[in-house]
Amino acid sequence: MSLTTTDEMDEVRRKRRGISRDVCSDIVAAVVATLITAAGAAATPFATIVTLPDGFLQEPNTVVLMSAGFLTSLIYVEALRQGGYFRFDQMLDPWGTLRGVVWRFGLILLSFIAACYSLGLTQLLSRGWLIVWAVLSAILIIISRFIIARVLKRLSAAGGLLCRRLVFVGAPARTNTIAGKASMTEASVDIVRSFDPSGLQSPSTKEFMQLQKLVEDGMVDDIVVCPQGDDDDKSMANLLDQLRRLPVHVSLGPNPLWLQRGGRVDAIGDVPTYVVQRRPISGWDTFTKAVEDRVLGFLMLLALLPVMLICAIAVKLDSKGPVFFVQRRQGMAGDVFPIIKFRSMKVMEDGDDVQQATKDDDRITKVGGFLRKTSLDELPQLFNVLKGEMSLVGPRPHALKHDEYYSALIKDYAARHRVKPGMTGWAQVNGFRGETNEPEKMEQRLRYDLEYIENWSLWFDLRVLIKTVKAVAKPENAY
Repeated sequence: MSLTTTDEMDEVRRKRRGISRDVCSDIVAAVVATLITAAGAAATPFATIVTLPDGFLQEPNTVVLMSAGFLTSLIYVEALRQGGYFRFDQMLDPWGTLRGVVWRFGLILLSFIAACYSLGLTQLLSRGWLIVWAVLSAILIIISRFIIARVLKRLSAAGGLLCRRLVFVGAPARTNTIAGKASMTEASVDIVRSFDPSGLQSPSTKEFMQLQKLVEDGMVDDIVVCPQGDDDDKSMANLLDQLRRLPVHVSLGPNPLWLQRGGRVDAIGDVPTYVVQRRPISGWDTFTKAVEDRVLGFLMLLALLPVMLICAIAVKLDSKGPVFFVQRRQGMAGDVFPIIKFRSMKVMEDGDDVQQATKDDDRITKVGGFLRKTSLDELPQLFNVLKGEMSLVGPRPHALKHDEYYSALIKDYAARHRVKPGMTGWAQVNGFRGETNEPEKMEQRLRYDLEYIENWSLWFDLRVLIKTVKAVAKPENAY
């Protein structure tokens, strides 16, 4: 992309001086701290009379209460800053950051209360004030997050005060790919021009003087250098040395392959890295999901035990063979485990020749047909959940032979194994149950599985479980 005479209006617009995004983040942090402090002041009328240890009554000290609110606001703002919640891209995504923002406020509030108890300062606080202040602060934090995002989006539109004006340096094929990705993922980007690195090796070249003029006119905020794989270190080092004379941010663009993987910049010590994949469920989320599986799984087993007993008797009376069907399936990280079901077929396939069940399949028994249609044949998998081999919600596990086939056929199919398989899944409640006799169907199922993996939350799991009950009540594609 080059700057031509047809871009005169854009040039005037770009010359408009913008506001540093770092300054913007500081302003937003100050606004959040002010709101929490103001909430503390607004809650003072609700402060109740405090009973001292010696039995005397004391009027609430509003100065102490407001000071407590102010101190908490400073700690909270610093916690958000350390968590990256004042980064510009994070402030533009209120829904994606809402849980972390509220969670941190709750933790700091609990820590504040615990500190007061341990230091014997509870007599200085009023419960009425504390409750009103906490609720009002949480409401203001949530509302302000959305208002701030809306204001920033308007200010960062093309030509706005927060719009980032970029110059790309590199081969056209490389810069076009990266510039296009930047434009699609951040609306607050204005691409001014691109330069070939060979023309910037000396400050006396025409191209370098053009770049210098753009910087002097205030039309450039960032220069993004996109090195080619065949660029030698000497010429790249010289290019970066020349750019050091310009008062702008200079950064190295990523390899286009990294962009396809949707990675993020991270660091190991002082070494910057580009993360192309993160563990989907980690930290406290791992603990939360484990508790969910064990507690809900145990309660469901107790509640459904009579139903399972009836199913077992029906299977035994209906046809010859064992009550349970055990088959090897692939779990998290490729770990193979024995999945347990009520037997619904006359055959017990678990090898290289495993055929999917089809409509009017003569291998299915009479009772088995009912069990499969209502998904009652899956209930013994509650034992797999309690053993930690499966989860209540997750991608449904397939036969080993099918996993091998689809892994070679469909890109990212193996990514399903980044989490534990589930008794039910996001794909199943969206209509992708039963037979997948075409690769397109499996691709659609995979799309839902990956969406679940990347966006997991406790509420997501509960939503899937509720939708599962509705899906079982009106079964489709299950046979």
